[in-house]
Amino acid sequence: MKEHNQIHLNSPQVYRTKILVESLKKHSSVHRDTLIKEICAKESTVISVRTLQRYVKSLNEEYGLSIKFNRTTTHYVLNEDKSANVESFLSHIEILSTAELIKSSFNETNNALAFVEFENKATTSSTANFKFILEAIHQTLPITFRHNSFYHLKEEEYTLKPYFLKQYQNRWYAIGETKEGYRTFGIDRIENITIGTEKFKPKTEEAKERFSNVVGLNYMDHKMEKIQLSFHISQKRYVLSLPLHHSQKEINTETTDTFDIELRIHPNFEFRQQILKYGSLVKVVEPKWLAEEIKEELRKGFEGYL
Repeated sequence: MKEHNQIHLNSPQVYRTKILVESLKKHSSVHRDTLIKEICAKESTVISVRTLQRYVKSLNEEYGLSIKFNRTTTHYVLNEDKSANVESFLSHIEILSTAELIKSSFNETNNALAFVEFENKATTSSTANFKFILEAIHQTLPITFRHNSFYHLKEEEYTLKPYFLKQYQNRWYAIGETKEGYRTFGIDRIENITIGTEKFKPKTEEAKERFSNVVGLNYMDHKMEKIQLSFHISQKRYVLSLPLHHSQKEINTETTDTFDIELRIHPNFEFRQQILKYGSLVKVVEPKWLAEEIKEELRKGFEGYL
């Protein structure tokens, strides 16, 4: 068996690989010397060509990225199509970076957490389940558990072929297939979890593709729709910095009093909730049926105050 030597990144390397990947994601192809200069400038340090090569090797072997070196042009090239989810990697590095900053602050004061407030405990209360489910995914084994639904207010037992874990609104969800089809389960509401013994054929990429076309976790089988939204101009920077979906693109750029976008998604419940939270600051332009649904929801909300 071939020995696999893991390359673990220490704290400074975490920051540097983040700079490296962000630069490659932005430009796709970057000259080796440019990458070194960017890292050195932002980190106030000096790294060698060999050090950069070690970072790239770690990213390829440990994180599933596809970064190739063109010896002719001396450029590094990121192939996102052949890479694991680059956005997930950057989120992972962001978490590590934040954790390291908090950890380092303890060296300066024993009261560091007085100045840091976490959203809630949802992401930490399910750590044990996270470990079990991730192990089952790696081994392609089903899991059986009891699940407490927020919506149906009852507990049921399920057997799931878990394909991947997804974070959404500060909670972790297991996504996979039951005998009824694709399902999502909040892992903080899972109890009595056991791992089965009969291996299944993994369908992670198919599952990710299905869920990539929705906002949130409510997968819908009906057709994809082209959605057009018109925001008040005051929301432009916010919507640009926190896109509603990865398919979001700006349209009607000549207008100055509105910020208009187009998306291609399955318009599910969570997407409608995202629209409603903007209230009068957004209008659904297309499709007309969705505009009518939002109008009706707003009417019901208004009547509740009468």
